[in-house]
Amino acid sequence: MHNLLHAEFIKFKRRRIFLFGILAAIIFPVFNSALLSESNFASIQSGVREDNAFLLLMPMLIILASNLFFVEQDNNTLKNLLCIPIPPKKLVIAKLLVLLFFSIVFQITGFAVSTAIAIVQNIPIIQPFFQFFLTVSTGILIWAAALPCIVLVVWFNKSYLLSIIIVFFYTLINYVMHFSDAIMMQPIGLNAGTLMPVPMIFRWLYQFYNPVGDIQTAFYHRFSEYFASTPICFLVLLLEAFACIYIMFCIYNSREN
Repeated sequence: MHNLLHAEFIKFKRRRIFLFGILAAIIFPVFNSALLSESNFASIQSGVREDNAFLLLMPMLIILASNLFFVEQDNNTLKNLLCIPIPPKKLVIAKLLVLLFFSIVFQITGFAVSTAIAIVQNIPIIQPFFQFFLTVSTGILIWAAALPCIVLVVWFNKSYLLSIIIVFFYTLINYVMHFSDAIMMQPIGLNAGTLMPVPMIFRWLYQFYNPVGDIQTAFYHRFSEYFASTPICFLVLLLEAFACIYIMFCIYNSREN
C-alpha cells in the first residue's frame, strides 16, 4: 500500500494542475485580504475557509480526481495493474488519500499565507490554533463534499470535458443552495440542508462567526437554532464519504470482471 500511495503521489505531482492549485492557494488569500476594508484575523481566515475552499478547492479536487482516475484508462494500464495483482480497493484508496492530502495542504497553505498577511498588516493574531483547526477541518470536509461528484466522474468514465461539466454544475448547485433560507433553515434530518454537503458545512461554519452590525447580528440569532455541531457535521459528511467510496469499489470491481 505504501508503494502504491507513493506511485500515485508521484503521478499526481507531475500534473500541471497540482502546481496551479498550490499557486492559487498562495495568491487567492492575497486578493481576498485586499478586498476586506476592515479585516481581522478571523475574517481573513474565513475567506480561506469559504471562498478559497468552496470556489477553488472543491472543483480543483474533482478535476484532479478525473486526472488520477483516468490516467490508467488513458495509458491503457489498468488491466496491467489488476494483473500484478493490485486490489481495486487499494487503488481507489490510494488515489483518494492523495486527494485528501492535497485538500489539507491547500488549506494549510492558505492559512499560512493569510497569517503572514495579518502579521504584515499588524492585525492581531487571535486564537490562531482554533482558526487553524477550523481551516484544516474544512479541508477534510471539502474532500468529503467532493466525493459524490467524483463518483459520477468515475462512473461515467468518459472524458475530461464531461468531468468539467459535472464539476461546474455540482459546484454551482451546492454553492447556490447555501444562500437559500428554505434549504439552510431546516432541522437536522432527511432534508437537503442536512444531506447536501456544502449547505451542511456552512451550517457548521456559521456558528463560529463574530457578527458585526445589526444586520449580521440579527441573521446570526435567527439562524443559530439551525447550526450543525462539529460531531454532527463530521458524522454526516464522513458517512456520505464512506458510501461514495463503497460505490467506487463496486465500479472498479465491475470493470475488473
